[in-house]
Amino acid sequence: MQKSITSYTVQLLSSVKTGIIAQVLFKNNQSFVGRIDFYAGVDLPKSYLWHPNNAADESQTYLVLAMPFDAFGSITELIRNERPWGLELWPSSTPMKGATTDGYGGKLYTTADEAIGEQEFDLQALRP
Repeated sequence: MQKSITSYTVQLLSSVKTGIIAQVLFKNNQSFVGRIDFYAGVDLPKSYLWHPNNAADESQTYLVLAMPFDAFGSITELIRNERPWGLELWPSSTPMKGATTDGYGGKLYTTADEAIGEQEFDLQALRP
């Protein structure tokens, strides 16, 4: 399942040493589509499809990716500097049942080709 992303918010959780310590929540045109949970001090759980109300309604199915906190800086830098983005998660079973369905793999990806050498040039960095 794929979801396009148009905006995001970042949450850092205070006083948490293990488990979910940060999240990036994604929207597509003001509708929540999924999130990345960043974990520290624990084994990563499976990523999953979350469909709390209706597994048959794709607009009410959200993607939840699990990543180590070590990836947080890289992920937030990428989403700030590149676009457009999408989330993808592959369910382990079909049909989807209950409030969640385990995933076996997923990704955050750009939805358009990037030109080689497109990196922004910072003229200010060259000045003494």
